[in-house]
Amino acid sequence: MTFVTRRRARAALPSLSLLVACSTGVPPDPYADGGSGGVTSAGGTGTGGSAQGGSSANGGSSANGSSGATGGASGASAAGGASGSAATGGTDAMGGSTATGGASAAGGSSANGGSGGDAGTSGGSAGSSGVGGGATGGSAGSGTAGTDPGVCQQLSVVPTPQVPTVEILVDTSSSMFETMPTSWEVLYDALMDPAASPIKALQSKIRFGYASYKGHQATSETDMACATMTTVDPAENNFDAIDTVYKTVGMSYDPTSPPSPHWETPTDYAISYAADVLTKYMPDPPGKKYILLVTDGNPNTCVTVDPQCGEDYAIKAAQDAYAGGIGLLVLGIGDIVKQPNNGCPTSARCGLLHLQDLADAGVGAPVTAPTGCEDPTSTSCALKYESCNVGNMLTASYGTGTAMPGKEHHVDTTTTDAQAQLTAALSELLSDAISCTVDMDAIVTGDASLGNVMVGGMKQTYNDPNGWMLESNAYSVTLQGTACTAFRSGQDLDISFPCDPSGNPIAVHR
Repeated sequence: MTFVTRRRARAALPSLSLLVACSTGVPPDPYADGGSGGVTSAGGTGTGGSAQGGSSANGGSSANGSSGATGGASGASAAGGASGSAATGGTDAMGGSTATGGASAAGGSSANGGSGGDAGTSGGSAGSSGVGGGATGGSAGSGTAGTDPGVCQQLSVVPTPQVPTVEILVDTSSSMFETMPTSWEVLYDALMDPAASPIKALQSKIRFGYASYKGHQATSETDMACATMTTVDPAENNFDAIDTVYKTVGMSYDPTSPPSPHWETPTDYAISYAADVLTKYMPDPPGKKYILLVTDGNPNTCVTVDPQCGEDYAIKAAQDAYAGGIGLLVLGIGDIVKQPNNGCPTSARCGLLHLQDLADAGVGAPVTAPTGCEDPTSTSCALKYESCNVGNMLTASYGTGTAMPGKEHHVDTTTTDAQAQLTAALSELLSDAISCTVDMDAIVTGDASLGNVMVGGMKQTYNDPNGWMLESNAYSVTLQGTACTAFRSGQDLDISFPCDPSGNPIAVHR
């Protein structure tokens, strides 16, 4: 019989419970040893005639002794019972009738112990006494503890969704405070409104950290003077801590002394800073890591604050972060949406095009080259001659074609429903960060393709872009494509691993 027990779970739950079980159905070995030793019984004396041997143990057939000869030949030994339950000893060996001058008949010899039953059952007892003279009783049958090796033990498997970490990286340059309503205010309300905040709703499923950045001129792209960074370390259930710090950023802006020029958006420095925070953060258990960038302007650099020609450096920072295992989620607001070319040289891809390039870099996809820069060594690549690019070189990697697998979001924060749009965009972006990988407390040792993975009651295909795969550690299952989307939306996840056709388990407890 094969046992498969399933329990359901949702993406919204911190853990899932499933059962994996099977049985080989192999019958007991009829030649295995029995249980503990049988009870000893002494054989009596037989008189002259045939001695009848002991009958079989329960589950076994009887063995008769040899017929008597004149002078009382001894009865043959009774064989013990065959495999089964507890063996009982043979019946009394009956002596034959009296022969003149006959010698005493020997009693039946010992009955063999019962063969292998379940562990702990008793072996067969010896032959009981016969009537007659001088027969010696049989010795007790012996047995060893039985085993039941033919059952694949039932396992309880508890898979746990991996918890991702998201560093919320907010541009707090002066332009964030200069519209009506201000981009800062609309964004803050969308992120931190207790009734609708996606951070509050997801703080038990995502470890959130926070960093805001406001740029300054500096001597290099790694100079700590490049930006004022206000931060909160990543942690679970971090809404209140982030809110306490985040609200102080708005209080620090002085509208009476705006900078000139307004370009204070060193996105390359900010991404590198956030990536360093995430690299050093080592949660247990680990999970995927992301930066959620919210910016309202085209980027400049730490060395060159005007013009905003820092697109290449910003893309390089995103590509470096991805190479280090950190993804980038992108949301544009305010000025970069309303005035996409503001402060940006014509040689660069500005505004929404730049947001798309960052999103592509954030998922490890090829980034579209600026016009004339398909070959970055060519003199026709005007961007590399902008003042931001030291040595007239581009540092990011660019590809060709029009594929845009990254997903940028943008919202015009001057519209009447801007806060609702922002809440929806943030919820979608953060949903993308929710892990579709679950760790199990079982490890797959057999053919994983025989496993059953169900999402929302629909069986998913193994190693399919819209199904599921087993990670190389053999204890993590990752849902992909439409299966992942359904799981993130709250659909039930049900996993079971039956035994393989040979009766061996596919998964074992780890």
